[in-house]
Amino acid sequence: MKRLGLAGHLAEWLIDSPLVPLILVAALLMGAYGLTMTPREDRPDIEIPTALIVIAFPGAGVERVDELVARPAGAWASQLERVEEVKTVAAADAALVEVEFATGISDAQAYAELRDLMETNRERLPPGAEVESIRTVGDEVFTGLMVTLSSPLLSEYELHRLGSELAARLEAVEGVRAITVHGGHPREIQVMPRPRELAAHDLDIVQIHEAIGAASLRLPAEPLLADPSQQVRVGAWPASIEEIEQIPVGVGPAGVIRLGDVAEVFDGPAPDDTQSVHWRRGQATEVAAVSLAVTSIPYRNISAVTERTLERLEALRPDMIPADVAVDVAYDAGRAATETVQSVLENFFMATVVVVVIILVGLGWRAAVGVSFLIPAILSIVPFAYLWIGFSLNPVSIAAMILAIGLVADDTVIILENIGRHFREAGERSREIVVRAVDEVGNPTILAVFLIVATLLPTAFITGEMGQYTRAIPVGASLAILFSLTIALTVTPFVAYRLLRAPRSPERAAEDDGGGGEAEAVNGSPPGRLTEIYRIALTPFFRHAWLRWALYLGMTVLLIASVSMVAFRAVQLTLVPFLDREVFVVEIELPPGSPLERTLEAAATVGRSLHPEPEVQAYTVFAGQEGPPLLPPPGPPDIVDAGSHRASLYVQLTHEDERTRLSYELGRELFHRLPELLAPFDGRAWIRHIPSGPSSDNAIQAEIFGSDLQKRERLADTLDTLLERHHAAGAVERFPKPTGTDLHLTVDQTRAAAQGVPAARAAAAVQMALSGRIATDLDLAGERQPVPVVVRLAEAERLRVEDLAGLYIRNEQGRAVALRDVLDVQEMESTPHRHRKNQLPVFYVAAEVDRDRSQPLSVQRDLVQGLRTEDITMPEIRWLSPPDDDAGMTLFWGGEWQITQQVYRDLAWAGLAVILVIYTLLSAWFNSYVIPLVIMAPIPLIFIGVIPAHWLMGLDIAGLGVLGVIALAGIVVRNAVLLVDFTQKRLDGGMDIRDALIDAGALRTRPILLTASTVAFGSGALIFEPALQPLGLTLISGVVVATLLTLLLIPTLYYSALGSKSR
Repeated sequence: MKRLGLAGHLAEWLIDSPLVPLILVAALLMGAYGLTMTPREDRPDIEIPTALIVIAFPGAGVERVDELVARPAGAWASQLERVEEVKTVAAADAALVEVEFATGISDAQAYAELRDLMETNRERLPPGAEVESIRTVGDEVFTGLMVTLSSPLLSEYELHRLGSELAARLEAVEGVRAITVHGGHPREIQVMPRPRELAAHDLDIVQIHEAIGAASLRLPAEPLLADPSQQVRVGAWPASIEEIEQIPVGVGPAGVIRLGDVAEVFDGPAPDDTQSVHWRRGQATEVAAVSLAVTSIPYRNISAVTERTLERLEALRPDMIPADVAVDVAYDAGRAATETVQSVLENFFMATVVVVVIILVGLGWRAAVGVSFLIPAILSIVPFAYLWIGFSLNPVSIAAMILAIGLVADDTVIILENIGRHFREAGERSREIVVRAVDEVGNPTILAVFLIVATLLPTAFITGEMGQYTRAIPVGASLAILFSLTIALTVTPFVAYRLLRAPRSPERAAEDDGGGGEAEAVNGSPPGRLTEIYRIALTPFFRHAWLRWALYLGMTVLLIASVSMVAFRAVQLTLVPFLDREVFVVEIELPPGSPLERTLEAAATVGRSLHPEPEVQAYTVFAGQEGPPLLPPPGPPDIVDAGSHRASLYVQLTHEDERTRLSYELGRELFHRLPELLAPFDGRAWIRHIPSGPSSDNAIQAEIFGSDLQKRERLADTLDTLLERHHAAGAVERFPKPTGTDLHLTVDQTRAAAQGVPAARAAAAVQMALSGRIATDLDLAGERQPVPVVVRLAEAERLRVEDLAGLYIRNEQGRAVALRDVLDVQEMESTPHRHRKNQLPVFYVAAEVDRDRSQPLSVQRDLVQGLRTEDITMPEIRWLSPPDDDAGMTLFWGGEWQITQQVYRDLAWAGLAVILVIYTLLSAWFNSYVIPLVIMAPIPLIFIGVIPAHWLMGLDIAGLGVLGVIALAGIVVRNAVLLVDFTQKRLDGGMDIRDALIDAGALRTRPILLTASTVAFGSGALIFEPALQPLGLTLISGVVVATLLTLLLIPTLYYSALGSKSR
C-alpha cells in the first residue's frame, strides 16, 4: 500500500474515534445557539460614518456664509485622515457641512475628530459665526417602529400629549434608544403683547421678553455658613398662568404695570402652523393624528425590540388610550426582519431537502442519510460565527448558507462516492478500503476547497456600501466550505464505514462496473455504458482538428453574443432588485410660500386617489413638518425648513400575503399619476421606498461643476428640460432649489440713531414679533417636558407688513418710537443656497426612472446625446470620478450610477484577483503553466448561461449576480481540477491519452453532475427569495451550462494543448 497523505492519515486516525459523534453534536449545538442568539434584520447593516456640522451665521447672507464659513469649514474637514467626501451648503443664516468618512471609523471617533477640528479653528470663523451642532448620522436614527394614534374626537394637541406620555413609558423598554412624537401640537404658553397698550405705557416687546426672563431666573448662591449650613437658591419660576400674568413689566402713573395689563397670555397648543392627519380603510375622511417613531440601540435585535415595545403598548392600552383612539402599526422593521429571515430559512431547509434527494437518486439512500445530518452539522458553524463576528441574520447572510449547500455537499459527495465505488470494486467493506478511498481523492479535494475559498474571499474586500451589504456571503460561505473539508476528512469516513454496504458478489459488482483488469482494479473504472457514450462523444474531436476548432469558435461566438446583450442594453446592470415593503413615502412640494391649507389639500388629493386601491390600508399626512425618518435622504444635503409648502404622505399597505401587487408596483403606478394630480397646485412629488440594498441615492443625479455660475445654471436648466421630456424620467429635482421672494426689513441706521433707537433692539423686536422667541421654560406639574414661554404677536397682528405699523420700540430716553419710522421695507428675490462638493461649487439635477421603460444608465446616455443637440457649450462628461478643479464646465454622473460603477469596478478587481490566485495555485499544484489555462478555460462560459437567462426572465444583472459568477468560477474550476487530476493519474499509469481522458471523464461525470445538481437545485433555491433572485438565477444558469460544456471542453482542450507531449 502506498504511503498515505494527510487525508488518509486523518481517516485512519478517526475512523473509529469516539470524538467523531461529539464533533457532530457540538457543531449542531453551536448552530442552534447561533440561530437563536444572532440578531435578525431584513437587510444587512450598512455603516458609512457621516457627520453633520451646523455653523450659524445669522443675517450674513448666502454669499458671505458660503465664502466665510462653508468653504473654509469644508477645507478644514477635508484635511482629516480617512475623510472620503465633504459637501457644504450655504444658506442666508447658516452653513451645513456633511463629512463622509471611510468605512471602519466609529461614530465616536468621527465625532471626536470633528469636535477637535472645529474647536481648533474656532478663532478663524468670522465674528458672529458659531458652531451650533456636530452630530453623527447612522442607521440608529432611522425609525424601526412607527405607530400612529388617530381619533375623530381628540385634537392634535390632545393626541400629542397622549403620545408624549406613551413615549415616556415605552422608552423604558429594553433596547429602545429613543421615541419621538411626530405631528400634533405641543403645549406652549404664548405671550401675545397688544401693541396699543404697549405704546400707551411706553413699553416695547423686547421689554416684555426681558421681564419674563428676569422673573424666571433661578440661580444657586454660596451656602450660609451657620451651623448647620444651608444651600441658598435665588429666584423662582412662575408656577401658573396667573403668576405669569402678574409679572411686573414696567411702572406707570397708576403704579406697577403687570404683564396681563399689556399682553394676552394663552396656555394651550402651539400655533397651528403644521398639521398631521390620518386615514384608514373604513373611514370617510382624514382625522387628527400623531405618530410615535421608535429607534433602537445599535447592534440590538430589532425583532425583539419592536416585539417588546408593542407588547408594552398593548399592556398600557386599557389604562392610557381612550376607546376612540385608533392605533395603527404603520411600519415594523422587527416584524419585517422576522418574516424575511423566516422565509429565507424556509428556502434554506428546502434546499437542504433537495440536495438530500439528489444524493438519494445519485448515490442511494444510505449516502443520502449520511448527507442529511452532515450538511446541517457543517452549516451550523455559519450562524455561530456570525454571532461572534458581528453579522446579523438577514437574507444576504443566510444566502451564504444556501450558496454553500451545494459546495459543502460536494466534499462529502466526492468522498462518499469514492468510498462506495471502492466497496463495489472490492466486493467488501473494510477500514483499509475506506482509508485508501479517502486518500485517493483527498489531495484534489483539499486543492478544490482552497480554490473555492480563494475564489470567494477576494469579494469580501469590496469597498463601500456594497461591500458591507455582501460581505457576509464570502465570509460565511468560506467558513462553511472550510468546515465542510474538516467534516469530510474526519467525520465522513466514520459515517461511510458504518452506513455504506458492499455488494455480496464481487464478480457481479465488477461486471456491473464495466469489466476488470489490473489497472482498473487499482485505479477504478467507470461503468461501461457511460464510457462508451463518452467515447462516442469525444472521439471525433480527438481525430479531427477542424472539429476542435469549430467547437472553440462556436463557444467564442456564443460568449460574444451573450456579452453583447449587455452592450446593446437587452440586459442591463443594476445594484439590487427592488423589494416589497409595507410602507412607502410620497414627498410633496408646492411653490415656496404656499399656505399650509393648500399644501394639505394637495396631499389629501393624492391620498384620496389611493382610496380605491385595495392594497392601501391607511396613510398619514405630515404637512409643514417632517415625518418619522424611515430612510436616508436620497439627494445631496440641504438646509431645508419643513415649511408650509411641503408635506409627506406615509402610505401603509396591507400585509404582503393579502396583496396582488408589490409596493414598488403600486409606487410606480402612482408615480405616473402624480403629475396630473398635482398640476392644479403647481406641485411636484417624489416617491421614496425603503432601500432594498446599499443605495438610497437618486436614480439619476447630474453634478455640474464650473466656476461660472450662469453657465452652471444654464446647463442645469437644459438637463431639467431634457429630463422632463424623457419618456422614462420623472420627479425632477434641483439643488439649489427654486426660491420665492423675501421681504427685507432693514433698520435705517441714520434714522434709528436720530430717534435714539439701537439698531439691534429694533431688529430683535421685529424678529420676536414675527417668529417669536422663547423667554423661559417652565417645569409644570403633569408635563414630561419643559413648557416654553414664547413671546410673539398674535396671528391677527402679523399677517401683513402693514401690521407692524402699530408696533413701537423704546428708545434710549425711554420714549416709544414707531418701528415704521426706522424701517425700510423691500421685496426681493430670495438668493438660492450655494452647494459645494469637495470645495468645488456645484449644481445638482436629480430624477427618478420608470424601470419598466428604461434604466438609469440608459437615460444618462440619452441625456448626453440630447445635450449635443442643444445650443449650449458642451461640458466635459465624466463617468468615473468628479473633477479636481472648476477650470471648465464638467458634468459628473453621481447618484446611483456612482455606487454602481464603484461596485462593478471592485467586482472586476476581485475577479482579476481570483483569476491570478487560481492560476498561481494550479501552476504550483500541477507544476505546469499550460494545464492551469486548460482548467480555467470554462470560466468565461458561465456568461453563456447567465446573461441569456437574465434576458429570458426579464431581470437585470445585479451586483449579487456578478458575485455569483465569481463563486461559480471556483465551482467550475473545482470540477475541472478533478477531471484533470484523474487524467494525470491514468497517464502516470501508462494509459493512452485518449483513453485516459475518456476514462477520467466518464469516471468523474457522475460526481460532477451531482455537484452541478446540488448547486443548481440546492443553492439555486435562492431564486425564490426576491432579494436574492439574481444570485439564485446566476447559480442555476451558470453552473448548468458551464458544467455541460466543461465535460466536453476540458478533454478537448487538454488533448489540443498536451496531446503531442503525452503521446
